[in-house]
Amino acid sequence: MDSSENLVDCDSIHDEGMEVDNSDDDEACWKPATGMRFSCIDDVKTLYREYALKKGFRWKTRTSKKRDDGETCYAILVCTREGSQGSEIPCTLKTPPPKTKNCPAKICIKLEKDGLWYISKFESRHSHKTSPTKRMDLHVKRTIEINEDAGVRTIKTFRSIVNNAEGHDNIPFCEKDMINYVNNEQHLIGKEGDGKALMSYFSKMREQNSNFFYDIDLDDDFHVRNVFWADARSRATYEYFGDVVTFDTTYLTNKYDMPFATFVGVNHHGQSTLLGCGLLSGEDTESFVWLFKSWLRCMLGKAPVGIVTDQCKAVQNAIELVFPTTRHRWCLWHIMKKIPEKLNEYSEYKRIKSAMEGAVYDTHTTTGFEEKWCSFIDKFMLQQNDWLSGLYEERHRWAPTFVRKYFWAGMSTTQRSESMHAFFDGYINSTTSLNQFVKQYDNALGSRAEKEFEADFNSLDTTIPCVSNSSIEKQLQGEYTHAKFKEVQAEFISKMNCAPSLNVVEGCFATYHVLEEVVVGGRHKENVFKVVFNQENQDFSCECSSFEFRGILCCHVLSVCTRERVKNVPEKYVLTRWKKNIKRKHSYIKSSYCARELKPQMDRFDKLCKHFYEIAEVAAESEDATKALHETLHQFNSNKDGITDIVNRSFIDDSNPNNGIGIHSPLRVKCEDQGSEPSEVMTDRLLQYVFFPSEIMYSPYMYVY
Repeated sequence: MDSSENLVDCDSIHDEGMEVDNSDDDEACWKPATGMRFSCIDDVKTLYREYALKKGFRWKTRTSKKRDDGETCYAILVCTREGSQGSEIPCTLKTPPPKTKNCPAKICIKLEKDGLWYISKFESRHSHKTSPTKRMDLHVKRTIEINEDAGVRTIKTFRSIVNNAEGHDNIPFCEKDMINYVNNEQHLIGKEGDGKALMSYFSKMREQNSNFFYDIDLDDDFHVRNVFWADARSRATYEYFGDVVTFDTTYLTNKYDMPFATFVGVNHHGQSTLLGCGLLSGEDTESFVWLFKSWLRCMLGKAPVGIVTDQCKAVQNAIELVFPTTRHRWCLWHIMKKIPEKLNEYSEYKRIKSAMEGAVYDTHTTTGFEEKWCSFIDKFMLQQNDWLSGLYEERHRWAPTFVRKYFWAGMSTTQRSESMHAFFDGYINSTTSLNQFVKQYDNALGSRAEKEFEADFNSLDTTIPCVSNSSIEKQLQGEYTHAKFKEVQAEFISKMNCAPSLNVVEGCFATYHVLEEVVVGGRHKENVFKVVFNQENQDFSCECSSFEFRGILCCHVLSVCTRERVKNVPEKYVLTRWKKNIKRKHSYIKSSYCARELKPQMDRFDKLCKHFYEIAEVAAESEDATKALHETLHQFNSNKDGITDIVNRSFIDDSNPNNGIGIHSPLRVKCEDQGSEPSEVMTDRLLQYVFFPSEIMYSPYMYVY
């Protein structure tokens, strides 16, 4: 419904008059009045709800009538303490209900032939005491909203306000009032339903940047079934870091039990970077197929080269259908953390676990892995274990010796999973609504973009000193980001534990055996790796496959470089993906679009505060300026009643019935009879009243515009 059609017309209430409830009023809460007309019954209820909240009583719909077509045509809204309590059930068998007081407070509303709802009767008297809401000023409310957007818990916000006020006695509200305010604001945000609120949010994001992408899957009853979205920065990031992606649905489920799915890449600093998110109705093949197709469409049909997931058959089926050419592997961390669950029932569990870890981590060839695996299976008679049998059949999807020959940007360790948990910690939880979910996602995205910007700046502005005199280290120092150069330096340090020996030379190919001494669990071990060096084009190949897997030259190759007097490695061993001197498009794109839409009064308050801060900062430089500002503010405060009168009249003046709009919002009801003064004239008059009260106090135009 257009907002211009959702307002209340007051041309019919001139005889009744219009009262403004100014007690604890910070949003011009207008009393209902006989003759008000509304575009729909929900607008009437909104007005009465706000009025009841300010006055401090609860209300309900006592009576409603429907026409033959089923549409409601009459209703009575009453105080909940209306009538007399009666029940055939003895009070000893149920919780005693609140006592009624035969309260007469009510409004009667009816639908007329013109299609509008009219208040036919309004009774404001109560037969009992009411409890008006305790007042929180705009500064407190704005502080609460800012902290809520930043993910600060309400209890911490309350403690901060109490501390700032120097004690509970100095604030006119309690913690419960603050919690109620937060809950009410969240209710208002999502009062249309999370589905509609979600669509509204996505539309606003699209307006701010046309490259914002979203897709919503609705069922036959228009309930949200699946959701996917990716902002413009994520889409641009995919161009550079979309070759290897981790897909994870294990982070959390929200209050609707919709699993949260993330597409994650790794940037040039080795940081996790979001490439899209989704909320799913279930973890089945159909849902994953829908999500993958939406993501593929978002990325202009460019599928990733490799994708890492957990052991989910539904995900595997969906990948085979949507990404048939993409290499799919399982996350090693997810597999190894299942060992206690799957093998703890065996009496020799600790020895089995140690043997399995040895087969996984201490082998460097596929043959070596298979031999060790079969050995521990036979030794502990685990041939009938379905989990281990399934893992061996799918070993090409997860075993390090099988997956190392492809580039995975190092995505095999716990780091990827842990970093994604850290990505959203403090922003979203299982009680987060859909509408809050995407906003907090936006906050998390902005925070991660800031970390990337900081790492970019440090990599370009500072230099990490070399740990050796190697010209190769110097070469990579000028090319790589700090994070990646530190990985290079770790290999140079490990090179000290390597002893290369030439094994055989066949033509231009020199084969070395590199003995590396390592310490595992406090014990010294020696591993031997075969490195093949092409003396013509300076190509390297090492059994550990470090460069193929994570794009960093290993200590074994570096030791051979020293032996062969290689001064600089070929450019193909300096990956563009890790370079710091490249201007990437996504770094120029705004990372956060979630600018909160403030109510007009709160927006004006924000702007005034920013202006006041600037003035206060200048005045605080000297005692005289501070004193002068205090005097001006005291003068302003002494005329506060007159200023409030001007402000109230400015509200009334806005409702000239000659404007041609027949219906107005229930919260902006105005009386007819006065014209409207232009806002700039009203502002000048207000400022004149504040700073030059003597010149305007007796002006005949003070109250007549």
